[in-house]
Parts: sequence; C-alpha cells; structure tokens
Amino acid sequence: MGADDESSSRRLALIRFVRSLDEDATLAFPDKVNKLWLLLAAAKNTRLHGVEESVLRWLFKQMSGNAEGAELARRYPLSWTIISHIIPQIPPQSLGRSLAYLRFISILHQTLEDVNRAQRRPPGISEDINGVDTGDESANGTRKRKRDDAFPTGIDQLRTPEGCIKSATEVFRALGSLLDQGEHLAATGAPEKRVGAEHIKSLFSSSSDESRDVTARLLLICDRSLSVLEHGIGQDQASWVGILTAIWNLRLHNKEDNLEFARHLYEPVSSIISRVKGIAGTAPVAASNTVRDLWVRQLEQFLSTCFIRPTRQKYIIDEDVEVLRTALNVAGRNLTGSVIILWDVAARSPRDPSDPKSKAEHSFWIQGVFRVLLEVIKPLEPVAPNDILVRLLDIAIDTSSVPSTATLRAITRENTLGSDETDWSLISKVVSCDADVFLMDENIIEDVFSRISSQKEEDSKTRDEIVTKIIMPLETAFAKARDLSGFIQKWYELLCKSPEHSLNQTIWFDPKIRQQLGNILQSALTSTQLLRVLERLDSSSDNRGALLVVLDGICGGITEEDFIQSVDSKIFSMVYDGKTYEGVSPDVLSLRWRISSRMASWETSDDIYRLWGEIKSDMKKIIKKASLSDPETFAAFSCCLHLWLANYPGGKHETDIAKLTCSFLERLISAIRTDGNPHAFEHYINLVFRRVPKLAELPKQEANGVSDLIANLFWHVGQQLAAKDELQRHNPLQLLLHNFDVKDEETLIDALISQPLNVLDSNDDQSGWVRPESLSVLSILLDFPSEAFTKGRRKRIMSSWKKWRSVITTHALQDSQYAATVLRLLIRINQQPTFYESMEFDDLVHISLSIIKHDKTLLPFVEKLVELVLRHMVANVEGPSRAYLAQASSFAKKLETKKPEDTTAQILLMKGLVFALNNAPSTKSYSSVINLEEIIQKLDEMMQRSLSEFTSESEDPAAFAEDDTKLLLLSVTMSAAACVRETRPGRSIKLPNKALRQLDAISTAYVSRELDIVWKLRTFLVRNFRDRYNVKTFSLQLGQATTKVDEDLIYDLVAAFSHASNRDTIHQLLKELVSGSKLTSGPIGPLLAVRKLVELQQGSHISPSQNEEQVLDFAALHEQLIPLLSRSDSLRHFKHISDILLLLLEKHANSMTQFSIETTLSTIVDVCSSRGPKIEEAKAAGEIYDKLYKLVAVVLKRHRLRLRGHFPVLIVALQSLLGTLLADPSSFATDRSSRSEPPWLISRLQARHAERFTRLLTLICEPSAASVARGRSNGLDSATDAAKRAAGQDMFTILELYIKLQLEVNVLRDIRKALEPGVHAILDITPQGYRRVLNESLDANGRAVFRQMFTDYKKFGKWTGV
Repeated sequence: MGADDESSSRRLALIRFVRSLDEDATLAFPDKVNKLWLLLAAAKNTRLHGVEESVLRWLFKQMSGNAEGAELARRYPLSWTIISHIIPQIPPQSLGRSLAYLRFISILHQTLEDVNRAQRRPPGISEDINGVDTGDESANGTRKRKRDDAFPTGIDQLRTPEGCIKSATEVFRALGSLLDQGEHLAATGAPEKRVGAEHIKSLFSSSSDESRDVTARLLLICDRSLSVLEHGIGQDQASWVGILTAIWNLRLHNKEDNLEFARHLYEPVSSIISRVKGIAGTAPVAASNTVRDLWVRQLEQFLSTCFIRPTRQKYIIDEDVEVLRTALNVAGRNLTGSVIILWDVAARSPRDPSDPKSKAEHSFWIQGVFRVLLEVIKPLEPVAPNDILVRLLDIAIDTSSVPSTATLRAITRENTLGSDETDWSLISKVVSCDADVFLMDENIIEDVFSRISSQKEEDSKTRDEIVTKIIMPLETAFAKARDLSGFIQKWYELLCKSPEHSLNQTIWFDPKIRQQLGNILQSALTSTQLLRVLERLDSSSDNRGALLVVLDGICGGITEEDFIQSVDSKIFSMVYDGKTYEGVSPDVLSLRWRISSRMASWETSDDIYRLWGEIKSDMKKIIKKASLSDPETFAAFSCCLHLWLANYPGGKHETDIAKLTCSFLERLISAIRTDGNPHAFEHYINLVFRRVPKLAELPKQEANGVSDLIANLFWHVGQQLAAKDELQRHNPLQLLLHNFDVKDEETLIDALISQPLNVLDSNDDQSGWVRPESLSVLSILLDFPSEAFTKGRRKRIMSSWKKWRSVITTHALQDSQYAATVLRLLIRINQQPTFYESMEFDDLVHISLSIIKHDKTLLPFVEKLVELVLRHMVANVEGPSRAYLAQASSFAKKLETKKPEDTTAQILLMKGLVFALNNAPSTKSYSSVINLEEIIQKLDEMMQRSLSEFTSESEDPAAFAEDDTKLLLLSVTMSAAACVRETRPGRSIKLPNKALRQLDAISTAYVSRELDIVWKLRTFLVRNFRDRYNVKTFSLQLGQATTKVDEDLIYDLVAAFSHASNRDTIHQLLKELVSGSKLTSGPIGPLLAVRKLVELQQGSHISPSQNEEQVLDFAALHEQLIPLLSRSDSLRHFKHISDILLLLLEKHANSMTQFSIETTLSTIVDVCSSRGPKIEEAKAAGEIYDKLYKLVAVVLKRHRLRLRGHFPVLIVALQSLLGTLLADPSSFATDRSSRSEPPWLISRLQARHAERFTRLLTLICEPSAASVARGRSNGLDSATDAAKRAAGQDMFTILELYIKLQLEVNVLRDIRKALEPGVHAILDITPQGYRRVLNESLDANGRAVFRQMFTDYKKFGKWTGV
C-alpha cells in the first residue's frame, strides 16, 4: 500500500503542476520544463492520459508564434524530450487528433527552420555545450540525465551550431517515437489501434509540400551535423536517416515527386554520402563504422527507391532524363561527388534475372545516364573530368554497367588522346571496360601504341601500370578477337623501331608481355597459324634483337607435341642460320640462350646434336670467361644444364657438357668464396640446387665430381649465410636439402653432410665445436632433414660431443645463442635411440647443472633432451641401458642438495626419471637396476625442501615477483609435483601452515603478471591441501582468470578441486558459479569451471544410497544458463556457454525436460534476431552459426521424441537460422522496421554454413531409427515413417520461406547449391496436398521459383527406384 500511495502522490503533484503552468509567471520557461520533466519521469503511467494531453497542448501553445519566447520553446531540447516521452502514453486516435488540431506539422516545420539557422557563438558563451546528450533510458522509457549534462537554457546558446544539434537530436527522438508508435500499432490486430495508426500517419500525408519541406530540412540537419559534432556521428544519430526516409514515404504521392526530389532532396543526400564516404577529395567524417555504414546504406536505398528507379521507369518509356540534369544542376557546389554518387546508385539499380528484357532495359538506361554525366562534367577544368571519369568507369566495371563502345571511343579521343599529356589511368579503365574501342579503330590503337613507345623515362609504377593494365589486356583482347597474330606483328614492329643496343630499355621488352603471350598462345592459334606468323617474321627480320624478344615469348608458350613438330625447325633456322648478334645488348642476347634451353627440351637426339654443334663454341667462351653478373652468362649456364639433361643418360656429348658444367661450378664456388656475399649469386645458387642434383645420379665418373662440387657450394653458401645470421630469414640450403632428387641419393647426402661433420671431428688442438665458424656449422647441420641422421652419423656426432663436452659447455656459458643451437642439435640427434662411446648418465647431469644455472630460458631445451634420452634408455634395459640406469640410480641415492642453485636441475633430472620409468613398456623390467619408489621418495623430499626454502626466503611475496630464478625453481617444482601425482595419485606433500600461507600469498602476488605458474601453484595447493579451500575462496580465485590464461590450466585446477571434494561441495560450487558470477563477460575462469564440472559429472541416476537432494538438477542448471547465450559480450564466452549447453543436452539428456528443449529452440530464435548478442569480432558470424547448428542438431538426435506435438517451436528456430543464413549485412534495409538481422552478423555466411543447415533438414526429413524409436513398437508401422509423416505436415513452411527469401535477397550460387539436398529432402516427405498449399501461398514470382525447384527435384533429387 505504501508504494501505491507514493505513486498516487507523485501523480497528484504532476496534475497540480500542470494546472498551474499558465498561472505561475515567476518561473521561466526552461525552469518550468525542467520541473515538468522531473515530475513526468517520477510519475507512474496509468490508463488515464488527460495530464499528458494537457502537457502536449501547453507545449505547442508555447511553441506557436514568431516571438523569441516561442523560438526558445521550439529550440529548447527538453521540450521535445517531454513530447517523445508522453507520445506512447496517449491512445493513438486521441494522439492523432490532438496533433492535427495543434498543427503539429506546422510547428515542426518552424522548429526545423529555426534549427537550420545557426549563428556563431557570441562572446561570453562557454564552449562546454558541444556534444549531444547520451543519457541512458530505463526499462520503462524514462530518460535519466546527469546533472552536468543539462541542456543550454539561453536563446543565444541554443542558436549556436552545437545548440542547434542538441535541439535536432531531441526533435529526431520525438519523431522516432511518433513513427514507432504508428508502425507498432499498425502491426497489431486491434482495429481501433490500426485506425489510430492511420491517424498518426495522416499527419505527414496531408500536404506533400509540407512533407517535402520537413524531409529536406531534416536532411540539411544531418548534413550540417557532420561538421558540428566534435566526435562525429554516433549512436544518437543512428536512426536519423531512417526517420526522415519514413516521413518521405508517408507523403501524399503525385507524379511530380521525382522532380521535387531532384530540386529539394538530391543535393543534401549526395552531400551527406560524399562526405561520409570521403568522395571528391574530402576525408571521411569521424563516425563509428556501424553508424557510418548504416547511413550510407539507408541514404543510397532512399536515393535508389525514391529517385533513380522512378526516373529509370520514365526513361524507358519516353527517354526523358531532364530530371537528372535538374538534380545535378542543383547540386553544382558538389558536382564531383553528386556525379559519382548518381552513377553509383544508377549502375547498381536492381535487375530482374527472370525478365529477358531487364538486361536490355538496364543497358539502355545506363547509356542515357552516362551521356548526361558526360555533358555535366565537360565544362570542368581539363584534369577534373578525367579524374571523375576514372571513378565512373571503376564503378561501371564493378557493376557490369559498361557504357557503349561509341561513348568510350569518344572519351578516349577527347580526354586521353586529345592533348600531349596522356592519362594512362583513364586509358586502362577504357581497356578494362571494352577493348573493342582500340581493336576496331586502327588510328586509336596506333596512337596509343605510339605514346607507349615514346615513354622513355617513366617511374616503375607508371611503367608497370601501362604493361599490366593496358598492354596485357589488349594482348588478351586480340586473342579473343582471333587476331593474336596481328598483335604479334604490331609488337614486333614496335620493337624494331628501337635501336638494338637499347632494346632492353623499351617498355615493349617487359618480360610480363612475353609471359602473357606464352599463356594464351596455344589456345589462340593453331600450329599452322603459328607457322605462318613465324614465316612472316622471318621475311622481315631486319632487327635481330626484336626477333629474339618475340621468339622468346612464343617459345615460352609451346608445350604441345603438334606445335613442337610444326615450328621446331623454323625457330632453329630463324635463330641460328646465318645470324650474327653483334651490337645486341646482353639482356637481349640472353634470350637466345633461353630459346635454346626450350629447344633442348623439345628436341630428339639428332636435333640435340645439331643444336650443340651450333652453340658449343659460343657457350664455352661465355661459361669460361664471361662475367657472372652478365645476364647472358646465367642464361648460357641454364642452357648448358638443359642440354646435359637432354643428353642424359649416355648421350653422345654428355661428357663434354658435364666437364663444361663442372668448370663453371668451380668458377661459381671461387667467386662466392672471394666475394663473401652469396646474395649476389642467388639466382645461380637456386638454379644449381634445383637442377644439378639430378645430374649427380649419372653413372659416370663425372657424377662424383658433380656431387663434390654441389657439396662445396652448399658448404660455402651455408657458412657465409650463417656467419651473417641470415639462415633463418633467407635459407637457400633448404631448396637443396628438400629437393626430391637429393632425398634418395645417399651418395650426395653423404657428400653434403660430410664437410660439417669433418669440422666437428677435427683432431686439431682446437675443437671443431668451438671455432669461430662453429655456430654456422651447427646451423647447417640443423637444416638437414631427420632422415639424413643415420645411426652411424648420430653416433659420430654424439661421440664427438662427448669428447669435447667440457670445452663445449664452457663456450655455451659465454654465448646463449650457441648454447641453444647445441641443445637443438642434441635434441634432433636423440629423437631416435642413440648409443655412443662412453655414454653415461653424468652427461645429462652435466648439461642440466651447467646450462640451466647459466641461462634460464634454455630450460625447455634441457627438459626435452632429458625426456628423450631417458625414454630411450628405459625402452630397452639390456646392454648399455642397464649400466646407464644403474648410474642414474646411484646418482639419485647420493643426491644431496648443498647448493641452492643446483636444485632446479636436480629436480628436473629426478622428474625425468620418474616420468620415463612410469611410462616404460610393461614388458620391460628395470626393478633390478633402479627402484622407482626410491626415486619418487627422493623427488618428494627435494620438492618439500625446495618449497620450504622458497617460502622461508619469500617474506615479502611482491618483492620476489620479479625474481626469475625463484620463478623458474617454482615452475619446475610444480611440474615435478604434477608428475608425482600422476604416478602415485594418493601421494601428497606435507608442508607447514606458514609455508602454505606464503605460497598462497605468492600466487596472489603473481596473478597480476598473468603467468601460468600462478595456476600451476594453485592446482598444487588444491591437490595437496584441499581442506584450506572452501567454495567461496575457490570461486574467488577462478574470478581472477582473465581471457589470456591457458584454458587447460583452469581445467586442471577445477579437476583437482573436484576429485578432492564430495558431491555436495561440487553442487554448491556449481550453484555459486552460475548464480554469483557474470558468465557473459569479464573473467573466463568461472565459465571454464562450469564447463569442466559438467564434464566430470556422471549423470543424474539416483543410486539406492542417495536421495534426490544429493543429485544435481541438470535441468535447472540448463534453465539458468540458456538465457546467457543471447547476452554474451564476447565470442569466447558465447562459445563456452554453448559448449556447456551441448554437454547438458548430450551427456545428461535424461535429465532434460520438455521446458529445456523448448527454451533451447526459443533462445536460438532470440540469438538470430535483433536481440541477439552484440558481438562484432572477426569470424564471429560463422562460429556463432556453427554453435547454433550444433544445438539444434543435438536436439534432433537426442530429443526428437519431445518434439512430437511441439513441432512449430522447431519450425520457428529453423526459419530464424535460414533467414540468418541468407541475410546480407551489406545490403540495403528496405525500411526502419525491417532491420531484424542479429548484431553479430557483420559478414555474410558461406556455403559451409548452408551445408550445416542442410544437415539439419536431412536430420528431420531422414531421421535415424535410434532418434525416433520408442521403447515399444507395434511392429506394423515404422517409427521413421511416422516421424517423416509428422514432419511433412510442417516442413513445407521452411520451403515457403526459402522461396520468398530468394525473391528478397541475392542468394549466392554456392549457398543455393549447398541447400539443394535439404530442399529435395523436404519435397520427399511433403504430401501432394501440402505442395498445393505451398503453391497457393506464393505469388506469381514465387510460383515460378517453386516450379523450377520442383522440376530440378524431379530430375535430380527424386529417387525413382532405378
């Protein structure tokens, strides 16, 4: 009763104040409005609405007139805030009549006119009024404002640009509330409410001029806000465009709407779009991506629907585009942006693929639009039209809306070839649009080619643009026009115009032109046609260099036998018969050797001999004497290798070519050794490592020499790169070591690996392990694949290491990089069992004690090495292993921790022994050599001593948080404790209470550093001292786990707590985590704990010794978790919550209730709606959809029987999933009320998600017997058949939605293909009567889609029994 009395008193105070509004002259208007707002916000809404109507009348009375007080009332933002607050509280019919009577539209028109008249800030006015109110809204719509966010009250402040934006924000909010009221009421079924909605809508349709002016002024406000708002448009402005669009759509339509739009609305619309998108040289305005994209989508849709489409329809009938000229003339201040936007929207206007006339009409339409745009931009400065044309043609290419060939030809002549300056960007766009512009006009293409040839000194970017975007596309266009021979002739003529000595400097020498010719040659010409081309070139071969360039391109494309037989002899005669190449540049001369290389791969034996006889003298001269930096030298050497391969095996000239190759390799090795920079010879090195290894297989004496030369080259290159520390960034050695011809050639492998091994085995006074070049030697050995380390080589390396162990360790202590490299090599060697001379356990002791003490970062390497060696030792306890384990046992027995710095290494060794012995094969017996229990006992004592000493020294835990030495010791101790626990689950470590408190404090001190050791330590404490932790403290610890923590560590911690707790404690912990933690955001620990606990639960079966209170209610747990799915704030939280729900539905299926199944499906609907989780992370859309699929799939597999009689719930979930699958977030929203896509759908789903949805359909239409079978069956009717019949009564609605969505959105081809099996599955189970119902529920377009769908089903999807 007290609450009701308080509510009544607040309502009564509001009534009294409203009655005294006109009587009290002591209060100024802002003070009255502020007090009125406070009373309205505090009063409870009732069915009576007289007070609200009185407030509305008073406010509009104050706003009427031209006096300054009326302007203050209209400008004051809180006035419109009150209006937006009371609009939902007045019945629609009364509201519509009141607003019409109070001349709402006129006052709105006057208010917008005031707001659009901003003045500069007068002196003395503070600047703290900029920005827009972002007050929160409570659940009942009451807006709570902070005191320091008050609106400006003076008329001068309200007239400033910032004050105007504040007023506009509240005006938009009031209009949005009014329009939402009309939309909501129109959607309800009550007739009186629909009538009220029409009353509200009629406010904006009484006069088309008023609606036009209101919309135009709202657009101007949007445009000016882009300059005024300090932080750009945000969520407060997100609905503005939707509101003004809705007002324009409610206008009284007439045939002049198109012209009115052009005169009054097009300019602000184009201005806003160009400023938001940064068109026409302006930087994009500041705005959140979501709001900016929303504005652009809605404005472009507004422009397309209300202006472009009507203009297009009129143009198709009478070819009238005057309205476009009007719009562009009005928008003359922003002509560049308005032209680009108009073309963009016009070119993207939708086409009907089912209408055969649509394509022709669209082409007709865009030709007319483009002509108008050309007329408009023609008077601009000489450079500006070209820049605009480049943008327009870019859009034309992107939208497949290309202007006519005649139009493009005119652009080319006037805008690119009409002056001395050449706009290559515009030419490239014309080529991309329609290459026929050049192919069909000889004058134009000659002019373009001439200008290309005259470009002598252009930067590389321009040169590359000319080649890739002009010459190569034209080359392809000639091929498509079946005139590739014409291009080859023109290319040759252009090359001939350049002097031979500088031919390589012309743009026509670019290798990409030759490569493109090779790619299209055989598909564009027949062998006969190609022969004719060669004959024509041969008859006019005045320029030998130009001929080589063209022939190189032609030879690069010849691969088929027919072509080779036809042109082989002709090319040979063109290159060699009576030809001399004096005066030709080396770059061009190298092409002769490239041509010869390709001919060597074509020829038969006799032709090879002829080719060798023709070129051997020149080749020998070049290979023996020419500079290695000369491109002709490289080409000649490559040709030499091709000839050797062509003579393989046993060719007539094989010996001569092999000797020539070996002599060149000797030159190359000498040059690399002298120069010291392998990068200068990289192309030679790559060629040798890629091609020469195959020649090392030859059964000739020269093969051994080749292997040695390859090994020498490998050795010198590896040494020099390793010395410069470049093996990791650039390693050509891998090219050789992973060459297929090397892997199976043991002779070559031995030659390659022998040199580094010989260095390590050096018997000089100084060990080969510690020489200055030793690091490079070790790095080279690490590059070899594991297969290269045979048993003998492994033993050799380890024996050498054993011999120089002390020296190696001393050097390693001085160089951490060297130490890491040695350890990596030892790990690589010990990947397989390796027994070497004088092998003993002391080797591991030596490594552990010395290396770890020096560099703590090397601990993982040492730990891995210890694990590998001991694992091999316990695998076979005979022979050397027996003595080795005996030494390990002796070490353990004598072990005494005298030096604290040795503790880490000793614990590591003991842990390795325990792990290896515990995991030894059961058939092996080691008990006679070493006692596992003794090792565990020793390790236990060491851990206790280590922890005790650690805690005794750590009086101040925070002071030791940065001590890496103690951190490392603690980490190793925790790993050892986990190993002991795994080996002997019942064993625990005893520590005094003081030590436990200290360890707990240490974990708290380390938690801020987000180290893994924190959770390892806590797991250790929980396992060994469970009584110290209750549910409250444990849940608090879990709350400290951020999203950066390793999930497995949290799972281990929870598992340790669960194994040491009884069922009641686990249930209490689950309840505490679910009810006391925020599982949708923040720390991930509680959520991971819930998941692990659910995994560990064995089900809800009640044993005779239990009562119902001892059993966890999994259905209640599901009920608590399922609402969290749609409220998740991050993708990671969403995935874990869905995984928990999957566990409950799958593992604890018998505990789920009917309510559990229905809430799961209804939550999926919520997630797929606009109420879904606001997750905007990369790849979120696909992963969320996958999780929703799994939830529905587990319901169908495990709970199919619960859907009987409740199938509509499943249908709604499937419809939501289908709508989300086909939704396109980048498409235009048709109106304000239709934006129902979920917030997480920031990118379109792919075909793999369609396959998931198809799987759901097949699970329904083709159920497994296990999912639908009951305990009893009458034997007369199959359970699967009954399930199919039941599903067939509802599943056709999914098909109906799919057909309608295909008419509304563009369904991608691969998605449609992936959905076909699901469509066929639905048609399989849908009776004929329901198919008729489906057909009748569709319109004409839908029936056409269904007709084609059913035809495909009968053709491909329906089983006929054949």
